[in-house]
Amino acid sequence: MSSHSSLRLRTAWPAPHAVLVTARGDLDSATAGDLAALLSDRLWATPDRLVVDLSEVDFLGVAGIRVLLHAALQAGSGGTELLVVTGTNPMVRRALQVTGADQRLALTAHRPAPAPA
Repeated sequence: MSSHSSLRLRTAWPAPHAVLVTARGDLDSATAGDLAALLSDRLWATPDRLVVDLSEVDFLGVAGIRVLLHAALQAGSGGTELLVVTGTNPMVRRALQVTGADQRLALTAHRPAPAPA
């Protein structure tokens, strides 16, 4: 087993002022910095909405949750709506509930439809 977990991140722009970041793999202390850098970069452009899709994440650790909470604060100060998609992933939903992050993040089970331009 590899000591370095894998996390694949993909960015899409489903609408002119909306950004979708999809994460796949393990979001833990070894990979959280990659997500933090990407989200910070995307928030710098101050989109109206930033959607972070975690529905295909295999593991969500405390470091990953910290990144999401920090991004939510950064988004809020810039006027960006941050939305976290959990899908039907029980592990992601449980990690967010156990840490109380579900009370501080806007969560949804499904990706929102792109807003019209």
